[in-house]
Amino acid sequence: MYNNEILSIVAGYISIASWVVVLLPQIWTNYKRKSGDSLSLPFLYIWAVGDLLNLTGAALQGLLKTMIILAVYYVLTDIIIILQVYYYRSRRIPIDEDVEETIPLINDNPPTPESRRQAIIKQFLSIFISLVGVCLTGVIAYVISSRNRSQKVNNYKTLDVWPQIFGWVSAFLYLGARIPQIIQNYKNKSTEGLSLAMFCFCVLGNISYSLSIILNSTDPEVLLINLAWIVGSGGTLIFDFIIFIQFYIYTTW
Repeated sequence: MYNNEILSIVAGYISIASWVVVLLPQIWTNYKRKSGDSLSLPFLYIWAVGDLLNLTGAALQGLLKTMIILAVYYVLTDIIIILQVYYYRSRRIPIDEDVEETIPLINDNPPTPESRRQAIIKQFLSIFISLVGVCLTGVIAYVISSRNRSQKVNNYKTLDVWPQIFGWVSAFLYLGARIPQIIQNYKNKSTEGLSLAMFCFCVLGNISYSLSIILNSTDPEVLLINLAWIVGSGGTLIFDFIIFIQFYIYTTW
């Protein structure tokens, strides 16, 4: 039981570290491309509303101040990326179709299959190192916190109505948020401009968060109280893996 408690706390820290950095790769990708066209705005809006409800639920439940501060941070990063998308779309220069037809499409140095494979391998290696770094951050955070004071995962002990309502609404919003992005990827037959790292951090964050709850207690009452958060975290994995499949299908290897 003691080992499970330690693993639960470590998983919780890994989850927090994942969600702190989750949107940063996409923000950086948008900045480099000077475009946000790859992102579905309904996806971002639904995600943002889910984070806002999560913040409200955390405040109502009286969670630790650090958790409330993190929830505020999530909302702020949502706002930043939404504003970023609008900014780049507003600066997009409309192209006259007649003029566009007269412009020769010449690429003096088209990428070779070998160079594409090298770029993909480099991307995967970078993401893998980042994920390992996030996991190590979670372990280090546990070591530091355990030296200062004893920790225990803060699971809900009573089935309070309003936190449960916000929890379940937030869970369904998180579940539905990926659908507009999946549809847009399918229509465009492309995932270009989407950050694969962002979805990898989502998966790591959701898995570690669910584990932090389950490892802390398998008591049916505790699991029922936390069911909305387990469904919200675990259920989105299905949609994240659909997006991974789209990355695989639409990537030129």
